[in-house]
This record gives sequence, C-alpha cells and structure tokens, in this order.
Amino acid sequence: MKSALLYGHNDLRVENRPDPKAGKGQAVIRIHASGVCPSDIRSYTAATAAKRDPWTPGHEIAGVVTELGSGDTGDLQVGDRVAVDWRGVCGRCRQCARGAANFCENLIKYPIAGFAESTVMPVEQLSKLPDGVTFESASFAEPLACVVNAHRALPLPLTENVLVVGAGPIGLLHTQVARARGGRVIVTDLKAERLKVAQELGAHDVADAANQREAVLDLTDGRGADVVIVTVGVPAVIEAAFGLVAKNGFVNLFAGTHPKGAIALNPDVPHYDQVSVNGSHDFIPNDFATALRLLRFGQVDVAPLISHRFPLDAVAEAFETTKRQLGLKSLVVAEGEK
Repeated sequence: MKSALLYGHNDLRVENRPDPKAGKGQAVIRIHASGVCPSDIRSYTAATAAKRDPWTPGHEIAGVVTELGSGDTGDLQVGDRVAVDWRGVCGRCRQCARGAANFCENLIKYPIAGFAESTVMPVEQLSKLPDGVTFESASFAEPLACVVNAHRALPLPLTENVLVVGAGPIGLLHTQVARARGGRVIVTDLKAERLKVAQELGAHDVADAANQREAVLDLTDGRGADVVIVTVGVPAVIEAAFGLVAKNGFVNLFAGTHPKGAIALNPDVPHYDQVSVNGSHDFIPNDFATALRLLRFGQVDVAPLISHRFPLDAVAEAFETTKRQLGLKSLVVAEGEK
C-alpha cells in the first residue's frame, strides 16, 4: 500500500509499505478521508523531526473496515464505515474515575497513521458511522470532540453573548456548537473570507479582529462577552481576550501557544470582575460520541470548512497548503470518496 512517511523537517514522502494485518482484537481500515491538523504541521516543520525513525502522521480519519482479526470484535463487521479515536483510555485510573479520561494515567496514544491507504487499530477505538454522515464529515469527529470537551465546562444560558476569537476550522466548529447551545455568537478574525463563512454557519455578528474591542463592546451594550473562546495560540491575542469579557464571565483558552509564550494578566480581572479562566485539552470518549451525533443530526455542518482536497500522492501539497493557512481545512481523500 501507499503511505506517507515523515523523514524530517518539511520532508514528507509517499512510499510503498507492506499492507497492515489485523491482529487479535484489531481491524484493518481502508482510509477514505484524513484531515490535516495544525499538530501535523508542527511535526512537519519541527527542526527535531529527523531525530526519530520515519513515521506516518494523521489522526483525523474515517474509512471502511476491510479485515477483522481473531478474538472478540463485538458487532463490528467487514464493510462497516467507521471513525477512529486515537486515544485509548483505561477507564479505571483516578482521572478516568473522576470523569477526566482526557488525562488518563494509562493513556495509549495509538499511531493511527492516517495518511496512508490503510491502517490497523483496536476495534474498541472504532465508532460506526451513522447513515448520512460522510467520510469527510466523520474525519472531523476528533477535532469536534475536542470542541465538545471545552463546551462541557462552559456555562451557557440561552442567549448569553459568546465571543469566538478566530474563524479557522476550530473557531467555526465552536461557532456552531455555541449556536446549537442557544448562545448569541460573535466571531472575530482578520480574514474577511473566514468571517463570511462564520456568518453562513450561524454567527449572529462578526467583526474584524483589528477593531474587535470596540466592536464587541458595541455589540454587547458595553458589557463584553459572557463567554470568550480563544482559538488562536498567540500570546497577544490571548491577552486581548481579557479586555473583551464581561463581569462574571468566562474565558476559555482553547489553543496552546506555538511557539510557547507567556501573557501578562492583571489579577484584578479575575478577582474584582469575577472572571473565570479555564483551558481545555483533547476529549473523553463520550465527547467523541457526541461529536458524531452533532454531525448526524446536522447541528454542525463541516462541509463549508473543507477548502482543499488532495489525493494521497499529493499529501505534501496538503501539508504546505495548511502550513501557509490557505483556505480553511485540507483533507487527503481516496479518489471518488466523500
């Protein structure tokens, strides 16, 4: 089979590799859609990338089961359409017991190897796709699950003002989830074309990020947003978010900083204004299931987020397109499949 291998800094090659075989409790999945994530780009551009053996990135995938191994495979059958959860949690450790399986103490980060024609995974990491959910849509289950994880910790009474900072693919997922929860959604970004998509996907108001403080205060009668979700990992952008939040509001730091940085935070803001600050990282298994339900029932539409599609042979072009922030989401897809 064909597989993309990352050899080092900006060095991604498509080569022939042996077909995967299903071991006990495993399934081989023929990959139909695989999304390019910013974390893939960080691996691709890292100066240290050549310090490990060549490996196949890709963890946002959907496909078809083509082979089942021995042992208990549940109700899974060859031909089933599936999405893949790359995070294996034990369900028994202290973190899992307290509902924080995203910090499982026995976490297994399965190497999905999504930029290939096929891969192999334990059957318990596979979720059957509901009818009507395309492979392309299902490839968003993993990033959407991360968004769901953030929203579980955010109180959002009906019609509360929600500000989403950044209208990239993640910001547009947050926009739709906040809208589905009954929020009044404001989105800011520097790119007009992204703000247009945000409006098409349900944002009540949009504003140029260059003038976002004035715009947000004007749209909220001078109070600021009740919930601010920061999807841009830039310290200056994160700092600015604390000037956009209302008293007794919440700021969610969804994006990590890359490269790493620090912010200056006036402690009087969380103290006197009673502003709560939290972060969110990865997801728990139920978030993945919820993401698939959001896709199934049309509460989140990812089709407008897909700006580029590439065959596996052009995976390096897909990476370069994402690296240069062209369009929105780039997918590597099997020919003729959606």
